Amino acid sequence: MKVVSIILPILGVILSVFGILPFIFNYPHSDSPDSGPSNLWELILMISYDGKGWYLFVGIALFVLSFFLIFRLRKLQV
Repeated sequence: MKVVSIILPILGVILSVFGILPFIFNYPHSDSPDSGPSNLWELILMISYDGKGWYLFVGIALFVLSFFLIFRLRKLQV
């Protein structure tokens, strides 16, 4: 349970950052309809755009869930 309480906030923050990228950066420009990303950053932006905000929602939910688990663990230890 302690491992989960450590992993969930980290995963929640990563997903939240991943989900907020489309709101900060524009979609990467592509030269033709069949062209792919030219570097890793463009691939990350394309994947985050495909999530349509779900990454942000899931990241915040995991982050909040982790706080509930941490408080519950502390209550059980006292």
